[in-house]
Amino acid sequence: MSMFDDDSYNEGLNAGKRIAIGSIIASVAVLGILIMTVMLNGDKLHKNNGNNNNNPYPAVSEASEESTEEEEEDREKYRISGNKRTSDELDFWNMYDEEEEESIVVSENSVSRNSLSRNSLSKNKASKVSANMSKKKDSLSKNGFNISVSGQKAVYVSINSAVEKSELNPAGFTMEGDRLVYSDGGRNISHFGIDVSKYNGSISWNAVKQDGVEYALLRVGARGYSTGGVILDENFAANLQGCSENGIDVGVYFFSQAININEAVEEANYCVASLGGAKIRYPVIFDSEKISNDTYRTEALTPMEQTDIFIAFADTVKAYGYIPMLAGSKEQLAKHFDLTRLNGYDIWLLDAGEKTDYPYRYCIRQYSDTGQIKGINGNVNYDICLISYADK
Repeated sequence: MSMFDDDSYNEGLNAGKRIAIGSIIASVAVLGILIMTVMLNGDKLHKNNGNNNNNPYPAVSEASEESTEEEEEDREKYRISGNKRTSDELDFWNMYDEEEEESIVVSENSVSRNSLSRNSLSKNKASKVSANMSKKKDSLSKNGFNISVSGQKAVYVSINSAVEKSELNPAGFTMEGDRLVYSDGGRNISHFGIDVSKYNGSISWNAVKQDGVEYALLRVGARGYSTGGVILDENFAANLQGCSENGIDVGVYFFSQAININEAVEEANYCVASLGGAKIRYPVIFDSEKISNDTYRTEALTPMEQTDIFIAFADTVKAYGYIPMLAGSKEQLAKHFDLTRLNGYDIWLLDAGEKTDYPYRYCIRQYSDTGQIKGINGNVNYDICLISYADK
């Protein structure tokens, strides 16, 4: 008798075949799933490297870093929308300005950040830059003053806390016609005057008095800015007499080019001698100015030397019983003198215009060189005096 029954054998064989076929089918299915997975992942990787829908700009390869104008415009719009920061925004100040500008626009116009256009940001940025420049200028004007003459580029110098400050109220200055007045408590406390030299020609002082001139600053003479010689103003004697006869108070000035103390004393003595003992109410003035478009004797002096020279002049004048004064433009005073050593000395400020930003104490200011006075042909310099020398 055989060990296996034929039917049992066939049934076992068929079962084995079914198992084998099932295993093959399962293996093929697994393999297919693996292949599909790899393909799908590869496609995703490719898309993430350049065509991700969340980033519409393809990565730029090292071989080709150029982009079209259209792409640049789209890139800028995309950057402004707030979805991505570019390398331009890594600069701290640029990032700060743009974010602040955008917040200002949002608060003022109630629009979303995403709706801001490139042009609107540019305009806002330009406005902000202009405003910042104005603030800086205002800050400079508060902490310094401009020493340039009108019409020239502003040059600011810092205010020295050790120099005596002006107590005048800028709002107190007003123009009455072409003449400047200063009021305190609604009352005019200033005095109107002129300064003249031989260049104003022969003067009818009676007519000058009738035109409201209270005082005149007369040039005594000058020292040559190249030769150093001292000369008398050829109209000084006539001008002094005309003022005295018509009740016009007098001050005198000397155009100095002294380069040492001895020359300063010489100039002071010359002024006093020229007065011939006349008693004048206004000061004897040391007038120090630079010469434009030429070399001159005093241009190499240091502020210390120039200050020493004026003090020598002033001490000599005071010894004769007269009031000394220093004249100069804002630039001359600020750059060529040590003003910390001149507290208490009277200043004649040469600065045209209704207002001045000169912060330090001054007593007289020449504010116009185009004045018109009866009795004088041509233009004449106008001066405003802020103290009463007549009471001294």
